[in-house]
Amino acid sequence: MSNPLMILPVANGILPRPDGGQIQGAFVLEQGGVLVNQAGKGRDILVCPWIADHAMLYPVGVVARIVDIEEQTIVDETAGEMQVILVVLEGRGHARWHSLRHAGDFVFSTDIEHLNFYEMRKEYPVISGAGWQPAGGFTEFRAKSDIPVTIYGTDLATGQQISISANLGGLVEQEQAHTIEHAIIRALRLYGLCTVRTLLDSMIKETDELKKSIEYSIQFAMPEFLGRTATGACGNAMTNLAQFYLTKGFIDNLGAGKSLDESLQKARRSTMSQLSSELGLTMGREFRTLQGLKKGMSHDDTPLKLDICKRVLSRFPYEPWG
Repeated sequence: MSNPLMILPVANGILPRPDGGQIQGAFVLEQGGVLVNQAGKGRDILVCPWIADHAMLYPVGVVARIVDIEEQTIVDETAGEMQVILVVLEGRGHARWHSLRHAGDFVFSTDIEHLNFYEMRKEYPVISGAGWQPAGGFTEFRAKSDIPVTIYGTDLATGQQISISANLGGLVEQEQAHTIEHAIIRALRLYGLCTVRTLLDSMIKETDELKKSIEYSIQFAMPEFLGRTATGACGNAMTNLAQFYLTKGFIDNLGAGKSLDESLQKARRSTMSQLSSELGLTMGREFRTLQGLKKGMSHDDTPLKLDICKRVLSRFPYEPWG
């Protein structure tokens, strides 16, 4: 049995870099702050992502040492004054808990398994999101054998811009590569780790949200919602055209003497009609959604095979620092 470690849930997926990287965070005293305060300076804890969609604690996180604790009073515009704990955490390595126990307000585990993902990459390829915050990405379509995918973000310790890239040409089609780009960003933000499982889960959620954005936009003539998911706005032919047509239609309607509201409503309807015509979207709801996803947004909702997922992840570096 390993030494017990207190578990600290974080809801934003921000974890310290495992090899000694430091991050600073603020916890409201009445919530996570009191736990950190009671744990005390110099104590090791296991920081794990809290997955709100599933109301669960992700079992893999980063062991971190509490380097410094400082209590401060801040003023919030809505809540007024509140006590927060400023904490500096220093990463010690990835780890996994296998069972949880409770003692008062504390959640801890006595069966912690320390993980070295870098050494495990051949059998278990992953991308680590610890120590950095992905902000976006882009996929280039040069040829079937040349499809570079880049994910960029910010180093949490230095604030510098960093990125990871891989060429997925010859492995997946361009629509799948674009979906993988979005899914990696989603997985790293949510779980702090992109594995085969979190990649597949994120691909499903990302394409589901993109399809809903298409359905909603067509049904209610709202082109502004096209391509919007939890990871942000997807840049693609359909959304770019929608923005162009909507802006042009709105200005033209205003120039014709129509009111602001009428100009916007007419521009929205004409934009969706023009997009449907140019992209060849059929009238059938199911077909037009899939056509919009693939032809308009360059995405594919077909699940990848496990061995393809492993090969995709193995082409990316383990982390942005090489």
